[in-house]
Amino acid sequence: MEEKMTFEQANRRLEETVRRLEQKDLTLEESMKLYADACDLLAYCVKELDAYKGRITDIHRQKLEKRGGESHDK
Repeated sequence: MEEKMTFEQANRRLEETVRRLEQKDLTLEESMKLYADACDLLAYCVKELDAYKGRITDIHRQKLEKRGGESHDK
């Protein structure tokens, strides 16, 4: 994956790649290329989701701190 894409774009490409992998008429070489692409796309999506999870956690902590509460997830 050379270009920067949004999570949504990567997820759509991953779904399409999986659909293509499910086709019965692929050669072994085509299947291997698609599998490698799917692994790259999945890793990218997981990385993006982890980044958003971190941002959500930060927002949650900030809101708790403003209320004077403590975060219980350490």
